Amino acid sequence: MKQSSEKKSMQHVKITRTQHPVGHGGFHSGLISIVEGRPDGIRTTSDRPITSFSYVYDCGSERSGAFNSELSLYRAASFGMTDVLFVSHLHADHINGIDRLQAMAPAKTVVVPYLDTVERLLFVLSDFEQGSASRTSLDYFEDPGAWWLSRGAERVIFLQQGGPDDVPPAREGEPDGPVDGPSGGRRIELEEVPQKRVPASRLATYWRAPHGATDEQLIPADPTSREFESGSFIAASGSYLQLEWRAFRGDRWRRGDWILLPYVHPVVDATRKRFLTDIKKAIGLRGSDPVKLAERLLQKLRSVEGAKKLIDIYSRHFAGGHNSISMSLYSGPLSTRSEERRDPISLPSGWRSSLEEPAYGRFFWQQGGSGWLSTGDAALRQDKWRRPWQEFFGDFGERIAVMTLPHHGSANNFHSDILDFSGLQFALATTVEARNRVARLRETLGEVESKGIRTRVIDDERLARFTVTCERSMS
Repeated sequence: MKQSSEKKSMQHVKITRTQHPVGHGGFHSGLISIVEGRPDGIRTTSDRPITSFSYVYDCGSERSGAFNSELSLYRAASFGMTDVLFVSHLHADHINGIDRLQAMAPAKTVVVPYLDTVERLLFVLSDFEQGSASRTSLDYFEDPGAWWLSRGAERVIFLQQGGPDDVPPAREGEPDGPVDGPSGGRRIELEEVPQKRVPASRLATYWRAPHGATDEQLIPADPTSREFESGSFIAASGSYLQLEWRAFRGDRWRRGDWILLPYVHPVVDATRKRFLTDIKKAIGLRGSDPVKLAERLLQKLRSVEGAKKLIDIYSRHFAGGHNSISMSLYSGPLSTRSEERRDPISLPSGWRSSLEEPAYGRFFWQQGGSGWLSTGDAALRQDKWRRPWQEFFGDFGERIAVMTLPHHGSANNFHSDILDFSGLQFALATTVEARNRVARLRETLGEVESKGIRTRVIDDERLARFTVTCERSMS
């Protein structure tokens, strides 16, 4: 009897990802729910909730009414909590809702691209040139970590740009294997025996140690730590989060088949180097001491005349605006489709995915777990920036079913090669086409559709919400 009772339950995971209709902007949310239920995979009302996680990718809009409405819906679904906030870049239409998020469903952890002194200066001068200068921009320039922590985050992870040796996690082996050993054995401490039937889940961190010299105010990420600590950290590209579970206290943690994988493609060009040379001349600085550079620049930025001089230099080098560093995010299975079991009805550990499209009046099902790749404002038109991005995410090609197009579908950031993922079915533009807010959007959508990929414009109409759900039982 005891032996059969131990087989009565199994953990099930349900991941719901939504691109919210907030007009021109970015607000994507993910909800990860874990329940304990029947081993045959049939869901019932008696399933016992174990835990849930939530994350947000970008949080802003030019339409505050639409954004506030969607944020209220997210708050209810996430129980007023956000485990991780991913910020692709610092443009207002991607971050101007963060203070409202922190008031309604505060994020404990923030993952954002690492900006060195020059990149932070470009961010500030871009604001100044557009007439949106503010104290908050200067505060971010002075201490980005403190800026995020002052907004209620417990920790902030600054992710470096990708390097040649930075690769995503290996996809070999079966999912749900034990983390700390291949045998799958179970360890029960004596003091844990009374609670050994208590299951648990977590979003474990797999940070990589940063490359090269790091900002003195940031703590190098610890690759051996799986739990979050408090403070401001810096990590190398290739870092990720993974869903993990165990059946009871004392059981070994097992890696679930779901990851959150951010990536910042490298942005290095001659224009930035020439800009830095002219900036050093303007502030009378020799050498390459980043601390002195930041101090001198902050003095200039705080004076009207000094700021004007820096803006003039910025305008000469970046007449059309600079390409801001932007972080992409893959959310989906780690396993390959070839490793997935073919009959998810009789073998409930297989993924079952669904796509809900109210605007089209239908409910679309497909077998297998669907990955989602969000791109922020990644500059993917030029080969030197697109190719590292393609190489990094290329191995997930058969899993990526949904892509959020870079820069809301702008032709200035788009190249047809970014569609070369074998599993890609939908490409989304997060804007309002009728307002002509995006450069040559129809041209981009036409190229996408010519490859047989469906397009959707996620605007601030209530029926434009785009939701994908994936479910499976964990063996």
